[in-house]
Amino acid sequence: MSDNRKKAKPAAKTWVKVIKGIIRWTWVPIACVAALFIGLSIGYVYIGKQPMNEVFHLSTWRHLFDLIFANT
Repeated sequence: MSDNRKKAKPAAKTWVKVIKGIIRWTWVPIACVAALFIGLSIGYVYIGKQPMNEVFHLSTWRHLFDLIFANT
C-alpha cells in the first residue's frame, strides 16, 4: 500500500515566533529612526557643508532652535 497522506509540519519553536513578533512590531520605528539620522546627515553634511561629528551634538540643534525662534 502506498501512503499518500501529507505529513504534518512540525510546530515552530516558541523563540522563533517571539523573534518574528518582535521584528514585525519594531521594523517601522527602527526604519523611521534610521531615516531621521540619514536625513540629518545629508542635510547637515552635504547640503550645509559642515563636519559629520557635529550632527549628533545637542548644542548644534539648540543653536538652530535659537536661530529659528529668536524673535518669538
